[in-house]
Formats: sequence, C-alpha cells, structure tokens
Amino acid sequence: MTPRWLRLQLWLLVTLIACFGLVMIASTTTMGIGAAGREAAVSYAFLVKQALAMAVGAVLAMVISSLGAQRLRSGWLIAVVVLGALGALVGVLAIGREINGAKRWIDLGPINLQPAELAKFALVVAAAWHLSRVAERVRSNWYGVLLPLAGFAIVAGLVYMTKDLGSVVVMAVVLGAMLLFAGAPWWYLLGVSVPCVPALLYVTVIQVSYRRDRLLAFLDPWNAEGPAAYHLRQSFIAIGSGGLFGVGLGQSTAKYSFLPEKHTDFIFAVICEELGLVGGLAVAGVYLLLVVTGLLIAAQAKDRYLRLLAVGATVVLGTQAFWNMLVVTGAVPTKGLTLPLISYGGSSVVVCLCLIGVLDAVAAANVLAAKRNLTTTRIGAAVRSEKAWRWNEGGAS
Repeated sequence: MTPRWLRLQLWLLVTLIACFGLVMIASTTTMGIGAAGREAAVSYAFLVKQALAMAVGAVLAMVISSLGAQRLRSGWLIAVVVLGALGALVGVLAIGREINGAKRWIDLGPINLQPAELAKFALVVAAAWHLSRVAERVRSNWYGVLLPLAGFAIVAGLVYMTKDLGSVVVMAVVLGAMLLFAGAPWWYLLGVSVPCVPALLYVTVIQVSYRRDRLLAFLDPWNAEGPAAYHLRQSFIAIGSGGLFGVGLGQSTAKYSFLPEKHTDFIFAVICEELGLVGGLAVAGVYLLLVVTGLLIAAQAKDRYLRLLAVGATVVLGTQAFWNMLVVTGAVPTKGLTLPLISYGGSSVVVCLCLIGVLDAVAAANVLAAKRNLTTTRIGAAVRSEKAWRWNEGGAS
C-alpha cells in the first residue's frame, strides 16, 4: 500500500469515527422523552461542546502535521510538552476539580482539562525521542530501558494520585510496546513485570475498596452488589436488547437513567443497543483498520524516531478503543477509559486528534521519502540508459 494512500485512508477513518461519534453523542444526550414517558426539554449542550473540541483537536492535528518530521524531533519542543504535562498533573492535585470522588480535571471555565490525557501524549513523544537516541543500547544493556521506566514511574505516580488507574494501564502498555519495537529484549520487560505487577495489583486494586468491588463485579456481575455490578448488568441488558440489528438509532431505552455514563465510558453499550451486533462489530472493525493503518505507517517510516512515534500513537488509540469495548462487554474489569473520538470528553478528543496529527506527520514524511526514492530511481535509470546508448553507439562505430 502506497504512503499516499495510507495517509488518505488515515483521515478517511478518523473522519468516519468522529462523525459517527457526534451522531452517538446526539443520540445519548438529546433525549426528547423523559424516563417516565413525559416530554423533556431537548438540550444540545453536549453535542456542541463535543463538536467544538473536535474542531480544536483538528486544528492542532493540522498544526502538528505541518511542523514536519524534523521539528517534531526538536528537543526543546519535546521538553515543553513533557514539562507542560507534568505541570498540569501537579496542578490538578492542588487545584483540580473533583467529580465522582476523583480529582482528575482542572476547571478552565468553559472546559475541563484532564492532565492524564496530556501525559499519554507526552509519554509517546518523550519515549520515542529517548529510544531513538540510545539506539543500540536498548538492545544491549539496561541503560536504554531503565531511564524510560524511571520517567514512567514518576508520571504514572502522579496520574495514579488523581485516581485514574485506567490511564496508568494504557501508558504501561504503550511504553512496553515502544520498548519492544525499539529492540529491547523481552526478558528485560519480563524481569521488571514479574516482581512488580502482582505487588502493584495488590496495592492498587485489592487494597482499594471500590476497585476491589469492580473486580468482584467482573467475576460475577449478576450476584455482586454495588454500583460496579449494577453498571455492568445494565450494560449487558442494553447490549442484549440490541440483538443482531439493534432497536434503531436514537431508540435506546438504557440511556433513560438506567445506564450510567451512557455518553462517556459506556457509550459502546448504547451503540450495540441501537445498532445491534452488526453495528458493534462494524465499529470494532473500523478501529482495527485504524490500528492497522497506523502500524503500516510506522513500518514505512525510514527514520527510527518517526517509526517509534507512529507506534506509540497507534498503541494509545488502539489500547483505549479495544479496552473500552472489552470493559463494556464484560471481558475485562471495569476501567474508566473513553472510546476514542466517540465518547464525550473534550480533553480525550483533543489529545486523540493530536495523536492523529503525529501519525499524519509520519505519513507525510513517508510520502516525501517515496517521492525522493522514485526520483532517484528514475535518474539512475536514465543514466544507465544513456551509458548503454553511448556504449552501443561506440560499438557500432
């Protein structure tokens, strides 16, 4: 597949997902009938805010893409991104707004900034920069691995203090994938994971009551008690009500005060109810195609840094998308992760589009590299043809 077509395919998929996301935000939030059957006022506030966030994200994506491959590797630019994310994480702990018991947002008037989303973007660019610089040392010794792990521990600790374990899990998966793509031996990661993961699970899940309840709800949602089990049961009911082809767009009943977080973390349940199994599989298929497109863009990159950038951006989007769908269908324990470009949430939408901008920048560099290779090939062929003609002319004379 040519670099130019991959770039076009990337934007076609993003546009399709974003437009569908706006449709689903409208479906889940602009309800015309109340839970008791009475007419209710229709509000488009969520839809307008989501559309504005998408507009801001699209502008930032185009800015990032227009910076070009060389500027994206600039040390000062990466330092600004990392320091900005760290500053926002520290700020949210001091002045953050608490919602549902979690202090994850900074109130900026018309918008709420979620620093954990910025941390994911910062992790991708910083890890790609470091791993491209240490190069062979990632493969041959611990130095190339320990520094990113130490940086991750600091960022992950700050994110965890905002009670956002889901984002920590995503960042851990992303860093692990980038280390493997950079050539780090798998036993390095295994040597760190085997002793650390069980201890961290015990401290962060077993010892925390509401996360322990989520785990119990995942193991037996129909008999467990508490909000987590109720949430999962309502999700199952919504999905089951959709059947094969769904009850029709906008016709969900679960969204009427039955299914919590219907327009954010559990919007996929409403998609399955309204569009059925076919619609749910179609959404999963589009995300899978987006991941494949991102990995193909990474594979075509000739530059190590750009290749790692594309891998990191793709893994963030893919991990969030498929973890969200697995949570909603009860395949994994509940974590507060949005469905990229579909779930309501300004910070998530903006950062996801910024990651698309990174992918587009890499794709654009691939297009330019392909043009240079084609030009070089044509010039070489012309020179060889000229030499052959002269030799033949000399031989004929």
